[in-house]
Amino acid sequence: MAYFSQASTSDVGIGGGVTFSTEQHPKKRENRIGMLTLHVYEHSADTTEPRKMIVKCSKVDPVLTGRISRELAIVGAHKDALHKHINSYIYKQYTSYSWKSDCTMSPLSDSLYVLGIQMMEDDNCDGTIDTSNTFPPVCKDAGGKTNTTTRKSTQTQPPKPFTFTGVVPLAKSGDGDTIPDGIALGAFAKGTGTMMEIKFCRVEDVPMIMQACRVFFRNVTCSGKRPEVVFARGVMPGWWKLGNDTPFDFKKTRDTFDNIEVVEQVRSRRDIHYFSRFAVDDANITFSTRVKNTDGNGWIPVIYVDFPKLIVLNGDTLPATPQLDN
Repeated sequence: MAYFSQASTSDVGIGGGVTFSTEQHPKKRENRIGMLTLHVYEHSADTTEPRKMIVKCSKVDPVLTGRISRELAIVGAHKDALHKHINSYIYKQYTSYSWKSDCTMSPLSDSLYVLGIQMMEDDNCDGTIDTSNTFPPVCKDAGGKTNTTTRKSTQTQPPKPFTFTGVVPLAKSGDGDTIPDGIALGAFAKGTGTMMEIKFCRVEDVPMIMQACRVFFRNVTCSGKRPEVVFARGVMPGWWKLGNDTPFDFKKTRDTFDNIEVVEQVRSRRDIHYFSRFAVDDANITFSTRVKNTDGNGWIPVIYVDFPKLIVLNGDTLPATPQLDN
């Protein structure tokens, strides 16, 4: 079996071996989706010289994390309604005349902007969200000690009555850029929080996803205080901040989601590091093509695979094929 090693930094630059960006779908060409690109060398038993290749992964499903100010028993039963609302909301935004006039991103033909939502009870937090240097957010107890959040997906009591107050309006210019007036990050009582993870397709839709969540919960009527949702700002990797000389971000909540954040999520989720090796079963290749080499001489093979089907190999399981020094 052939396997792939990551391209050296001398070929692709620091951080260039694995990247994430919004690209044209190889089959549904009307769609632009989030795609993970791996610049690699292919090693096989019948060749002595590794060849350059590109592996592109779809269905990466990055995760946006937020916190809702009410307990899971209240908001958890409406996860599916929120999921449908977000996709519908973004579709309406893309098809509105005012949006189309200055938008460079095209809508998805299947309107699958959000691919799934998970909600988990956050009952070990007094509501003081520390967004200064962590993501997902951690909470501080009454003594100021930092605790990681305790998450439970089991609903312990039946949901309370829920009423949706009507048709959700389209957002006006600037709506959703800030937390609604009167909502403080630390205004959540202990034991009443719900952590929410939203799987999405492409980073360009994240501002509208967050906006859609706020609109949804502003139109929710339930016993007690109206649910509110906050999204902690993203944390960029240290190597990226050093290379880009970025100023310190004083905002407590995020405005956008960066492609670099997706790459870091991928590395953490699949335990991928610089010396990781990959393999792809031929049956799982969904599309193949080739692109011109960067110097214009020759062609580089490109294969497409769904990210869950990408095999990450440990060093002791590599096939007996020629090695490439990175």
